[in-house]
Amino acid sequence: MREASEDELNRWMERLAQGERNAFDPLFRALYPRALRFARVRVGPDRAADAAQSALERVFTRASEFTAGRPVLPWFYAVLANEVRAVARATQVRAEEAPALLWSDAPHDPERLLVERELHQALDTAIASLDAPAAEAIGALLGRTARPAIDAPAFRKRVSRAYARLRLLLGGSDGE
Repeated sequence: MREASEDELNRWMERLAQGERNAFDPLFRALYPRALRFARVRVGPDRAADAAQSALERVFTRASEFTAGRPVLPWFYAVLANEVRAVARATQVRAEEAPALLWSDAPHDPERLLVERELHQALDTAIASLDAPAAEAIGALLGRTARPAIDAPAFRKRVSRAYARLRLLLGGSDGE
């Protein structure tokens, strides 16, 4: 079975956000494998199914909050990451240790590489939707571009504002 394209995912999510229930099944079938792969890498195979299920429940509960015209994958991965962290906390696995423990043994694991690729693509999509100064600030923070020729306090403020916009794009809030 082929993996759904990002355009298909975006259309299904927009339809679901508008209340079309028939978009649920294809969207669930497309997102569940991604959620499961991500969860396996983050919390291990024993808790992955619970984490993926919990994340998809949250995605579908919050579907009405999805903004039409925006890409679904950055929003999906932000919701997924929050839910996986919650599952890790609930099972008393320190979330910051889980990736190191799971990934240190298999740095070239195909699931890990796929998750990393999709996360980077989702982040790149979100950054590309920022205005040019904000995207430049985030790019410099990530070491992808040169730092803009502004003084340090102005750069920190630009990064702070860009980060706040990026969090909103990824489904978070200013206070989260």
